[in-house]
Amino acid sequence: MSPPPRASDAPAAGPAAAERGVLAFWREVERCRSAPLGEKARAGAVARLERWLEHGGARAALLGPSGRGKSALLGAWALELACAGRHEIAFVPVSRRFGTALEHTALNLLYARVAPFLRSPRRTGERPHGVEETRRDLAIMLEEGRPPGSRPLVLILDGFDEAVTWTRDAAQRFLRDLGPGVRAVLSARSLEALGGLREGTEVVALPPIAVDEVADAIGRRLGDLPASVNDHVARVSGGEPFLVEALLEALSQDPAAAAPALASAPAGAPAVLDLCAGGASRPALPWLARALGPIEREELFAISTVSVGAWNELSGPPVAAGEPGLALRHPAWAEAIEGRLAPHERAAVDRRFADHGKHAFASGTVSEYVCRNWRAHLERVDASLAERLELVSRAWLDVWRTRPDGSSGFIADVDATAACAARLLVDVAAREDVMEALAAQVRCLLVTSSVREILGFEEARRALAALAAQDEEEEEEGAQGGEGSAGPHIEMPCVGEDILDAGRPIADAAERAGALIRLAHELPDAERAVVLGWALEAAREEHASGAALAAAAAALDGQARVTVAREAAARLGRERTKESRLARVSLAALLPEAEALDLGCDAFAEVPADARSDELPRLSEAAARWSPAAVRGLWEWSEALPPSERHLVLTRLASGLPEAEREAGASEALGLALSLLSDDALPPDACWSICALAPHAPAGAASALIQACAAAASFRRPVVTAVAARLCDLGRVEDALALVATLPDASDRIEVRSALLAHLPAAVREAAWAELSGDLRAGDGARTLLERNAAAWTRALGADAVLDLSRELGATWPALVAIAGASPDHALAITRDLLARAVELPSDEDEALFALVPLAASMTEPHARRLCQRLLHDLDWKRRPDLLDDWTKDDLGHLAPLFARVAGPQGVAEVAREIADIARWLP
Repeated sequence: MSPPPRASDAPAAGPAAAERGVLAFWREVERCRSAPLGEKARAGAVARLERWLEHGGARAALLGPSGRGKSALLGAWALELACAGRHEIAFVPVSRRFGTALEHTALNLLYARVAPFLRSPRRTGERPHGVEETRRDLAIMLEEGRPPGSRPLVLILDGFDEAVTWTRDAAQRFLRDLGPGVRAVLSARSLEALGGLREGTEVVALPPIAVDEVADAIGRRLGDLPASVNDHVARVSGGEPFLVEALLEALSQDPAAAAPALASAPAGAPAVLDLCAGGASRPALPWLARALGPIEREELFAISTVSVGAWNELSGPPVAAGEPGLALRHPAWAEAIEGRLAPHERAAVDRRFADHGKHAFASGTVSEYVCRNWRAHLERVDASLAERLELVSRAWLDVWRTRPDGSSGFIADVDATAACAARLLVDVAAREDVMEALAAQVRCLLVTSSVREILGFEEARRALAALAAQDEEEEEEGAQGGEGSAGPHIEMPCVGEDILDAGRPIADAAERAGALIRLAHELPDAERAVVLGWALEAAREEHASGAALAAAAAALDGQARVTVAREAAARLGRERTKESRLARVSLAALLPEAEALDLGCDAFAEVPADARSDELPRLSEAAARWSPAAVRGLWEWSEALPPSERHLVLTRLASGLPEAEREAGASEALGLALSLLSDDALPPDACWSICALAPHAPAGAASALIQACAAAASFRRPVVTAVAARLCDLGRVEDALALVATLPDASDRIEVRSALLAHLPAAVREAAWAELSGDLRAGDGARTLLERNAAAWTRALGADAVLDLSRELGATWPALVAIAGASPDHALAITRDLLARAVELPSDEDEALFALVPLAASMTEPHARRLCQRLLHDLDWKRRPDLLDDWTKDDLGHLAPLFARVAGPQGVAEVAREIADIARWLP
């Protein structure tokens, strides 16, 4: 017989595949309820579950070997609970036969089932994307529990240990801590399958069918048979319901042939399999046993290379044929079949499945089975990272994007590949392998962040559309005299309806350009030029801001720098924002003198009147980095400004004047700021101007600076800090200390002395440190002051003294990092200690881990790899403050020193290549 025509690769119409599988599961439950087996055993187990529900703890587990009837029992019990109406029910079958055993499928089902009854941590219209996000959200929701006064929620996870590509440890993360009003029931084959959930879980064992019940079942189904047949069925089946049912079906089809075979058959599933399946079908059954879900007949035989002559033999009790395709009727059959395979035979079958997926992908004929299960088969054969990277490609995204559950399936495949790369990043020895693992993990990170960004865009669009529809309804009801809407209603997609539209334009060009520029700094000239070319390509994209072009210009050299700077100036000139004005003034430093002055003066003149006190100081600080001649030109331009604004410019600009003019300019700026004195007090703007000018003030201005301190009013502490530091630099230490003593508040005096310590001469520094450290030990806020001044103190006193104080105060991470950065001799030991602590931090402490990146050069390579792997993982899952915000590419740029330590310049170049390549096929 020729095989049936091949099914179309297009997804089936109607509910998503997972929901179709659940519907098929419930049809099977109804079938079992109509012809029950083992009613006594089931009744006893249900009674124990009912007692647990009334008086037990948070979790219960129904245990029994495969085929004992756990799924049928829990399904029927769940229906009874739902009909009683005293509990809310969330039932999820984890089943290979029904296509719900993959982790992303099961978790999506679970999230959809519990979401109506629990409060989500996400905003309206937002949903988790990917396995890890879903796990975390489920953990939060289940731990918070049900609102007071509401009906309890009973969560039933059937087939807990039948999962594919996930482990019981993964499920423990959201089932460990259940909040008020939430109970969970699991079914599994053994107590060991519960892992860490065993503690606090009430165990209900489901016994086999009694011998008399076996005889009753035979009588109801087949009528009176010889007592010996009843005895043989009971003996061979061992009272296992699925074996009893299989034997009854075999007897009903051909009792004359089945009865003699039954008499000589040993007990157990393998013997029943021989009796029911027959030898002719055995060649195909191992392939069906190793399949991870329903599979079409033609595809199964194409993989197995079993003769088409065996086609009609795949029928009978072991095999179920449904809408999705062929599957073994029960996992116990798979156990019996796989038990007969030698390890090399099982490996050969697995390899054939993996190779079939590879061939289908290469030829563009990916079936529904391959789409959903190829990754799991690659994991079974321990495929190389290069093979798994096919799952992180545009072509594989195109396979998934037409499926109803495209985003969750694709992200699950990418996440699994990222986990493989992360393991290799820590474990492999060869530098080439490290580079491959690093590039792969970065690729996965970029892909998942981009996909989430696309989905966030879609969620935002859906929310806005719902609100717009609500407004229209309210307007219509208002015109008709109605009461209006009860509130916004946003339709969220059901399980598997998050179709991924990969064509969504998202503007991330500026972040991409910035990351590439930072990575380029770690590269030799030739590779640096290539990566900067990619950065410039990104900065020139339509969605990129002028600031991205300005950053690219600053990274270039020679005439290219000037050309790109002019291009950036033109784009920035069209934006007319505060950020644009600051970028233009900074950009002017890259242009010839005349162009710089024109560009900068235009930006200064553009500042609105109500923003001048805020923007002029910032613009002037940037302008101080121009050429001295251009600074002089801006100085002259400022003469048209009123004194209340001009001092904001001159006090910041003085440091950029030609050296011969700097002292006179600083004196002029200081005099202008002091001229604003009114009623013996300086306005706040003038105080900050003096703080900015003090480090550059000439020696002859010391008296004027001291006068300014007396007039600083509520801004006295920052002004005294700046002036006293300058007095110390000028050698007037006694005047500086006397100025500090005038501060009335003791905590202010300690803070100023903390900042002043690095400016004191060596002769008095040790005594000042002894006094200051004593005050810090006795006072409040010492850790903040240590963090702020750690680097300066280390350079002034040496690391040992500062480390001694830090141990007493319990120094923060930034303080220790600052000490390490300021003392290369101590950097290795400090870094080793911090890294040992870093691996124990929860993942939401990634800011502390980022603080270690500047110490990358002081790390051993294994330590650097571990930190790199951890940071890339944390970047993947850290929460974003807005649906459309995604800083992943920018963060990757900041990790450049770590990439260089882990994989050298070639590794940095590979990371840059991934950023550029991924952007070409994902927005």
